[in-house]
Amino acid sequence: MRDISLVKFLPIEPRVPFISGRKIAAILSVLAVIASVFLFFTKDLNYGIDFTGGTVLEIDTGSDPTDDDINKYRALMNSLNLGNVGIQTIKAPCSDDERANDTCADKYNFLRITIPIQEETVERENELTRLLLNSLDELEGDNFVIESTNTNDRGFTSVMVRHGNEPLAEEFITTEAVTTETGSVDAAPGEEDDEKEDPKITEIQKVINSLGLNNADVTKRGENLAEILYQEKEEASATVQQLALGDAKLALAKETGSFGINSQSVLGSKVSGELRRKGIMAVVLALFMVLAYIWFRFEWQFALGAVVALFHDVILTIGVFSLTQLEFNLSIIAAILTIVGYSLNDTVIVYDRIRENMRKYKKMPMKELINLSINDTLSRTIMTSFTTLMALLALYLLGGPGLEGFAFAMIWGVFIGTYSSIFVASPLLLFFKLRNVRSGEDAGELATS
Repeated sequence: MRDISLVKFLPIEPRVPFISGRKIAAILSVLAVIASVFLFFTKDLNYGIDFTGGTVLEIDTGSDPTDDDINKYRALMNSLNLGNVGIQTIKAPCSDDERANDTCADKYNFLRITIPIQEETVERENELTRLLLNSLDELEGDNFVIESTNTNDRGFTSVMVRHGNEPLAEEFITTEAVTTETGSVDAAPGEEDDEKEDPKITEIQKVINSLGLNNADVTKRGENLAEILYQEKEEASATVQQLALGDAKLALAKETGSFGINSQSVLGSKVSGELRRKGIMAVVLALFMVLAYIWFRFEWQFALGAVVALFHDVILTIGVFSLTQLEFNLSIIAAILTIVGYSLNDTVIVYDRIRENMRKYKKMPMKELINLSINDTLSRTIMTSFTTLMALLALYLLGGPGLEGFAFAMIWGVFIGTYSSIFVASPLLLFFKLRNVRSGEDAGELATS
């Protein structure tokens, strides 16, 4: 049978002079590391909500947003005084049936709105609450009309709303990322049972809870008349992020009439700060555990070479994300840890062959021995990298926006991990004078056993 495998195209005994280019590679690596550090301190990273906190809202406006639409929505969000709100278009996910029917190209883009974390103070929370209460008449699905708003000296605000009997807009009735902390407010005399039995009051209560107004109660006050009673807080809470989301949704309802919510997520400052600390700790601990592992398995020169190569990979990955300004979130931390494992695996394969050849060729000059070891593992390196890249390219092209950053980081990691195993980790053994340490002789000979 004819051999049609691709392996036959790889050289059986390659003799590529990798070590001869070690000085050029060292210069390029040093320049790349310096550039990455410079980019990090000047441009910083485009941190996602996982690390900055805040709110991400993805909406479907029913059509493909134009540049004018994006500018209009940006001006609308800026009018709410929510900070530097980011607005961008994202690709709509494509189902298997749509791919089979080749209709993915007909799908329009969605809008992603990123609201920065709000200051968790009493003043800011009460300010956003007042803005939300004054915007309730944007619930056009039920023709809400605010008839009066009064605040007494005890901090209670009463909003009387006239409503119809139509269902409220579905986008406002959602429990996603909402914690209900509704306070207890007595109903008006004789109307407690009516409130319990009136589905309209329950519906309104769900709406204001979904908008972030969790400590307000809705009471029926007459035919198509309801009172929303809210007490201003004396202590700040993470609810301020929910209120900012609610204000944004009401403003969008006023501008678009109706829209669909694909996803929404809210993260407070404490949680995001903790995630950032744990992410950094995970990367640092992984690098030091690698140092201990290689030191235990080989010798200290191998351990230092491997860890320097891994630091090189991590710094360059951060530099690429700083340059491209792709979103840096928890999935990228997972990608960096995976890159560390992938690069380490490549490095250990080469190191193991170097150690094996040191026993086999006791008088071979160290440069030739390292170059021989790299070439011995070259076919394995090429095949592993190629098959990994095929899977990652499929993930990048078909995985959607949620996996795009992770897949990009991993594709970069395959290239940089392979490069560092050959041009960083291996030549460093010469720099650390591995053979001189083992034998006490010059670098051209290995001591006899």
